[in-house]
Amino acid sequence: MLRHVRDDLYQIGESVAGRDGWHEAVRVYVLLNDGCPLLFDSGSHIHRGAIMEELKTLLGDVAPGYVFLTHTELPHTGNIQAILEAWPEAKLVASSAILPHVELPWWVREEQVLYGYAGTDEIYGGRHISFLDGILKDQPGTHWMYDAQSGTLFTADAFGYLYPGEADLKFDDELRVEVEWLRRYHESAFRFLPQVSGARLLAEIDQVFDKRDVRVIAPTHGNAMRQDIDRCRDRFSQAIKETCQ
Repeated sequence: MLRHVRDDLYQIGESVAGRDGWHEAVRVYVLLNDGCPLLFDSGSHIHRGAIMEELKTLLGDVAPGYVFLTHTELPHTGNIQAILEAWPEAKLVASSAILPHVELPWWVREEQVLYGYAGTDEIYGGRHISFLDGILKDQPGTHWMYDAQSGTLFTADAFGYLYPGEADLKFDDELRVEVEWLRRYHESAFRFLPQVSGARLLAEIDQVFDKRDVRVIAPTHGNAMRQDIDRCRDRFSQAIKETCQ
């Protein structure tokens, strides 16, 4: 599924069907970045054929410069081998909080990996990317990233949602993402949430948005939210309130 989000941001990827007809997206985001493409996550290995075909269709003869990993679970890192085999000069960018000798495959060379530090802003292929600690995460080494040029906040597992199959190709301005879709996903992906203070969690997430001009929310397990960000946040907040303490 190759779709243009806005500006030079694209999303690709597939979905998996779960129980009772609910589907879960596994997305990879690409900033074309004027000849030095930036990839965010690599998708699941079970979708390798489709993802690599979509990447090659989108990029053509241009090699990606960097692959940013939100964290090291397989749905996010499952295709780094295929990507590095196709474009061996690409660099991986992972959180400084990971244990690389444990969380990255043995064949990844030390010189292929760069690290992002929460609270910093670095330049990759001429593009400023900011790193922040993932507010909602299921691995300690999860970080979120922000691209000021497109206004995109890459949120890893947070802000994902489950959806009926017919919604697979739709953005938020093409259908109504229901609170129930967000709640179903978050209570499944973050089983600790019933023990969490929803008010404190939402206050921390509000700070992320208050400090940045977020025009796109890009979750791995949902389509990019690109239209009414305030309404998307309201639905997310309601889902969290229904799930948390």
